[in-house]
Amino acid sequence: MDYIVKRRFNSKLTTGMVGIIICFAYALIYWPVWATVAKAFITATAAAGLQAVEPALAKNFVSTFVEGTFFWCSISAWVWQTLIFGNYGKYALTKKQPGAGIWYTFLSFVCGIAAYFILISFIGIWWKPFNLAIMFTPKNAAELHLALEGWEAANFYVLPVLIAQIPFVSLFQKKPWAGNLKPPLDGLAVMMMSTVFALLVWFAMFIPSFMNFQLGGHDIITQPMGSWPAVLAFCQGFILWFLIPAEGGEGYPYKLITGKQPWMGLIGVVGALILGGYLTPALYVALIHAFNINPGVNSYVTAASLELSVIVAMLCWHHLFDDYPGAEIVSSPAKRVAIRLVIWLGLGTVFGLTWLKVYKLLPFAGNDLGMGFPVMGVLAGQFALLMVFLYFNTFFDKWPLVYKEAVVRNDQGVSL
Repeated sequence: MDYIVKRRFNSKLTTGMVGIIICFAYALIYWPVWATVAKAFITATAAAGLQAVEPALAKNFVSTFVEGTFFWCSISAWVWQTLIFGNYGKYALTKKQPGAGIWYTFLSFVCGIAAYFILISFIGIWWKPFNLAIMFTPKNAAELHLALEGWEAANFYVLPVLIAQIPFVSLFQKKPWAGNLKPPLDGLAVMMMSTVFALLVWFAMFIPSFMNFQLGGHDIITQPMGSWPAVLAFCQGFILWFLIPAEGGEGYPYKLITGKQPWMGLIGVVGALILGGYLTPALYVALIHAFNINPGVNSYVTAASLELSVIVAMLCWHHLFDDYPGAEIVSSPAKRVAIRLVIWLGLGTVFGLTWLKVYKLLPFAGNDLGMGFPVMGVLAGQFALLMVFLYFNTFFDKWPLVYKEAVVRNDQGVSL
């Protein structure tokens, strides 16, 4: 059977706007269900430990677990499936939507769960906070405290996945494996190499962010970058600048220096570290202080939220609006990228400032609707919305706004 791709709307802008409405409506529905199911599971398995601690700590533990299920099964799994393996196997069962998307979403959950158990269970043989029995079934207050530290550190393996694995695709373009190995072997090679760097970053930067180690009565670690909010602001700025070349930047800005690998990738990493990791958070913090934005909240948390909002705008424009305007409208690559940059910054800033005011009203960010399910907060709440955009395009091919129609041909090959 042959298929042709059709759009319900000829305009990419109309398709994108309708897509935003669909995704936002879905986000309002899916998160309460996800969080309620995950809460019910961990409340049952960790009942003894939860009853042994004060309600605030028990609530924090449940929220951290729910957050972890989302980070592993949705965000990290999407990076691996879509960016590293190029959605290999998405049409293994069917080429039609929504069947292919449902299958691949199910596979996402399986991949996330499998990755969690492979990594964490091995470490948990000797590290008590990562011991699976303690993490899932703490028997007393002491074990629940250990489990909370384990879940916090395990959850934020998602950030090394983002900052250490995505650049192998966005900046290094899967070199030297792309073009030399066939899928899925090229993805496997990228996965293996990038995982090494992700683990190094996780152990060096994120485990010390949540666990306090002492030797002979002396602290043997320092808080990375001075505080956890500063780490978050660094990560969001870094992510923003290394995503630009792949998410509508057409290789720029680092392509201005060279388009050859691995030099473009290396220059991109250094540029993203300097421009994104250090200068961008500093700029946002300065603006936050100057304009008294989000008073009473740590300025680095606000900076991280505003940076993430620009990332959300960039990815939304790439996945829902197909990087409008395209070459058929603006022939000059420099002009196209410049126009998109204005769109990203403009929409991202408006969305970011609005988000700070309204996120507490949304059930996937700050409003449990009186039902008691965990919410994601000012930062992770944006990811809860963003992942719907990403799944809508990469797993479901924008169905039902973009769909495949069967073409039946006669013996002469003429469409009927």
